Amino acid sequence: MDAYAVVNGTILTMDPTKPEVEAFGVIGERIVAVGSMAEVEAALPRGARRLDLAGATCLPGFNEAHNHMINFGLVLGQVNCRHPHVRSITDIVARFAERASQTPPGSWIRGRGYDDNVLAEHRHPTRWDLDQVSTRHPLVLVHSSGHMLVANSLALQLAGVTRETPDPSGGHIVRDESGEPTGLLQENAMELVERVIPAPTLEEMIEALRRCNDAYIAAGITSSQDAGSDHPLQVEAYQRAVERGVLKLRTSMMIRHQLLPHLLGLGVKQGFGDNRLRLGPVKLFADGSLIGRTAAVSRPFLDDPRPDNYGMTIWTQEELDELVWQAHSAGFQVATHAIGDRAIEMVLDAYERALTRLPRADHRHRIEHCGVLRPDLIERIARLGVLVVSQPIFIAEYGDGFIRHLGLERIQLTYPFRSLLDAGIRLIFSTDCPVSSYEPLRCIQAAVLERTASGRSYALEEAIQVEEALPLYTVNGAFATFEERYKGMLRPGMLADFGVLEHDPRRVNPEELTQIRVLRTVIGGQTVYEA
Repeated sequence: MDAYAVVNGTILTMDPTKPEVEAFGVIGERIVAVGSMAEVEAALPRGARRLDLAGATCLPGFNEAHNHMINFGLVLGQVNCRHPHVRSITDIVARFAERASQTPPGSWIRGRGYDDNVLAEHRHPTRWDLDQVSTRHPLVLVHSSGHMLVANSLALQLAGVTRETPDPSGGHIVRDESGEPTGLLQENAMELVERVIPAPTLEEMIEALRRCNDAYIAAGITSSQDAGSDHPLQVEAYQRAVERGVLKLRTSMMIRHQLLPHLLGLGVKQGFGDNRLRLGPVKLFADGSLIGRTAAVSRPFLDDPRPDNYGMTIWTQEELDELVWQAHSAGFQVATHAIGDRAIEMVLDAYERALTRLPRADHRHRIEHCGVLRPDLIERIARLGVLVVSQPIFIAEYGDGFIRHLGLERIQLTYPFRSLLDAGIRLIFSTDCPVSSYEPLRCIQAAVLERTASGRSYALEEAIQVEEALPLYTVNGAFATFEERYKGMLRPGMLADFGVLEHDPRRVNPEELTQIRVLRTVIGGQTVYEA
């Protein structure tokens, strides 16, 4: 069994009782000693080797608490329409045309990542824009938020979407002045097209997980929380990827509510699995996206084609209450996507009703994203002990659009990190990749700088310090899935999951955080990435 001491660098444990130490010792996959060199050597067998940091900084591995692993891996093979790769609809058409020239007619072509707020035309592409590319390939372009897509005419035809097609519950088919679908499908309306796109095979999903794993470990991520598996084949893909050794990340799978009856029928509960792959919370959706202006807000969006656009809810309050109750009463933690203040209020109502009906002291129910807040909602979140899983990177990548569609007053409490921490709320950081960039240091930089992509100041009073942000990506990430007993800190008995950074992130100019290289990533005592 391998044994070694980690020495000769800055070692940040994230343990408040012993925040910085001289060394720590590893035997097998566990940390056995933390402290002085003498204390560590005494705990290791004679002749144990040393891992020399050479002045670098070591800290617990980052825990990516909300992301879409299979989707990210699949997106890496699609047409990349993220800014600044594309700056206009003309650029999108050109990128799709290049892919179409290499693709047999009749095959689906998928792209992802456009943001209408930063396109030169300041609008969504339409079916007619994509028809310029090809009328022989069905084309689908997913918005950066993942909450809407644009389909060309052939894709709509294959999906059976016409001017007579009604809006599905929780979704919207955008139409022009004459009532003709423009190709833009929002929220649940996306399923009209998605259900006719050939689903990825098991092997394609396993390969997607390999791509995701390789990118994440190179960024210092050692644990990941998948934000919503909704098909048995996805669950199998995770299992096979772990068995084959292509998924080294410790993974917690959130399970969409559709699969809950099957789990209950098998008697499977949250936590089933091991420290490599385990069952996590039940995942629900309450509303749409902020950058796509489908988040459910209490005051209408500004600068919108519809002056009365309050976004949309996925469920009625009664339906949401029932879904929360089903998961809560079965003993599951609930993680609900809610971005607009109206949706957040609905989720808090549902959580409070479930907790009143069946009290549970340590429920750790979560709100994913929790974007547009108000003082009364912050107070309720704190009182109910609800966790907030937030994405600071949204400010850096989408903040200009937030300002445009909410105004300066409302953005002051949109992703308000300082206010949440001051209220005593357990705040967890993540990226929602592939909605945003997956690198933790980029996310931390966004929380510290509070600056948009254009360089505009966001809500500066909500900025936090690097020292405050690091535990939100390590300690709190483990707490979010009841794994704090063995992850998130460098402490005896904990899993030896850690990263080595070229520089101490606390000691560099925040502008330079994203320039810090990850030199090494270790999971279970074994090096899985080395620069």
